[in-house]
Amino acid sequence: MLSYRTKPDAETRRHGDAEKIGSPGPRVPVSPRLILVLLLLSAGCAFITACRRDMQDQPKMIAYRENSFYKDGTGSRPLVEGTVPRGFLRQDRELYFGKKATAPAGALPGATPAANANSPTAAYADDVDTFPFPITKDDLARGEERFNIYCSVCHGKTGNGDGMVARRGFNRPSPANYHQDRLRQAPVGHFFDVMTNGWGAMPSYASQVSVEDRWRIIAYVRALQLSQMPAGAAPSPTPAATEGAPKK
Repeated sequence: MLSYRTKPDAETRRHGDAEKIGSPGPRVPVSPRLILVLLLLSAGCAFITACRRDMQDQPKMIAYRENSFYKDGTGSRPLVEGTVPRGFLRQDRELYFGKKATAPAGALPGATPAANANSPTAAYADDVDTFPFPITKDDLARGEERFNIYCSVCHGKTGNGDGMVARRGFNRPSPANYHQDRLRQAPVGHFFDVMTNGWGAMPSYASQVSVEDRWRIIAYVRALQLSQMPAGAAPSPTPAATEGAPKK
């Protein structure tokens, strides 16, 4: 049995209202969708609080540092012996090094002229004396453009060694004059070697000028030498590349 107790109007503030003592409240139906949402929110909160963002503590390999993961204790792994990057095989020694195929391997980097050499052939015996691909008019125009960008600042527009850098004080030693007999008679491989490895105060331009553009610059240098050849002087011994040879 349920008991009822009636309170005065002043207490209940509702006239004729009665308060049930001990009666159960009405039940509110719970939607399954609401339960699913609450579960998803709980799982999301647990996932967020469980993740840490301190990336500096994650296990990783740092170059050139000690690493206990590998047996030798080093983080950087050595290259596989005999591996060559794609495009860097450099089998054509005449194209990529300016050296004859019969030249010894030790002659590849920056060969210097022999002390007792009396001729350009003896001075630069390992350097090629022909271009590795036929030189066209477009190649010559490209060579002139690259020459004016990289070479003329020291060697001058005409190759006399009177570029702006030399005129402004960098003239000890002075840049080479392309019209001297030694360089007129030097094989084209010598110029390629100088641009690739440097010579004297001149640094290497291998990182700025591509292999093909170095040969085009040499072709333009030969054109400059021919344009200012004094009367009676011996022309350059450099013959043209074989006609019809594939351009690499």
